[in-house]
Amino acid sequence: MKHINHVRITLYFSLLFFVAVAAFATSAYAADKENCLMCHKYRFLGRIDEHGKKRNYNVDENIFNNTVHRNVPCRDCHTQIANLPHDPITEEVNCGNECHIKPPFSTENFSHKKIIQIYNKSVHGIKADDPEDLKAAKPYCKYCHLNPIFTKVEEERVASSTLRRCLNCHEEKGVSQAYKHITHRLRHKTSRSRQEIVKLCSYNCHENTALMARFNVSQESLESVETYKRSIHGKAVALGSEETADCVSCHATSSIHDVYKKDEMMSTVNERNLKRTCEQCHRDVSDEFIKIDVHSGITHDEKPFLHFLEVMLGFVLYGTIFSLLGLAVLETIGRKKDGIKWQIREGTTWRGISKRGF
Repeated sequence: MKHINHVRITLYFSLLFFVAVAAFATSAYAADKENCLMCHKYRFLGRIDEHGKKRNYNVDENIFNNTVHRNVPCRDCHTQIANLPHDPITEEVNCGNECHIKPPFSTENFSHKKIIQIYNKSVHGIKADDPEDLKAAKPYCKYCHLNPIFTKVEEERVASSTLRRCLNCHEEKGVSQAYKHITHRLRHKTSRSRQEIVKLCSYNCHENTALMARFNVSQESLESVETYKRSIHGKAVALGSEETADCVSCHATSSIHDVYKKDEMMSTVNERNLKRTCEQCHRDVSDEFIKIDVHSGITHDEKPFLHFLEVMLGFVLYGTIFSLLGLAVLETIGRKKDGIKWQIREGTTWRGISKRGF
């Protein structure tokens, strides 16, 4: 009898174990309906291409399951794959494809087409008459939006109590996701910090003056990163400010991707639009205020007066510092001559009575 009970208990726990494993496997591979991870889960899956570059085809399941694309089937992006197992892939993913998922409250399948149309018109968009080296240098979708950086937005700070009335009619999942996404976008233009935005625009692009010079950009553009970092905006952002203007704050609207040259009418830094752009952060913006050059290069030839003031302020700053250090050295020498001992004890570095009587 005891043996039978023991067998029953063993079978019971075995059944629970297999149910738990099945449930976990179902949730882990929810978006992988065609079992692509059966091959792509292996870390060393890859090859050396024709140019000698190593291509890694591994997909990290933990990263993928925490990205914004976690519910998108693989072939919604890799549309060129017709058979499984598939032939070698020769085409890049087109981010303008229409997905087979519908956002909350929408009747159409999701697509990035609107954003791509805005991007194509911008200064970063690839034009038909662009030289090949310029096309290769321009930032495309995957330059900015790479895993694991571009992950789902955590919105614990959003109060769920606001949703209670909505949930009387709507399903919680749909309305919660829509509410959290919209309120996040209302608070900030992007999911990244100011420091990340500046680094993204600078690294390998605008800070690379040799690359920029190849495309005949203006001298102001060549110095844009350096002059920004020297400005009050750049210094505040470098110190950790999340309220000061970064690159996107001035050079794009809430569409993010609509960056244009400043002489184009649509540009947010065009002289006709500067007042509206500055008013995003500053109050009582006057015509004189918008004439201030944010990316000002202070040189002797361009701005002799400002250059003179900068040099003089440098002399005053360093002169004050070295003067104070000199006074401290002279005072130390004088006290040593007067017989005052220099030691750290009981909260003071000087002990004894001066020969000068004070």
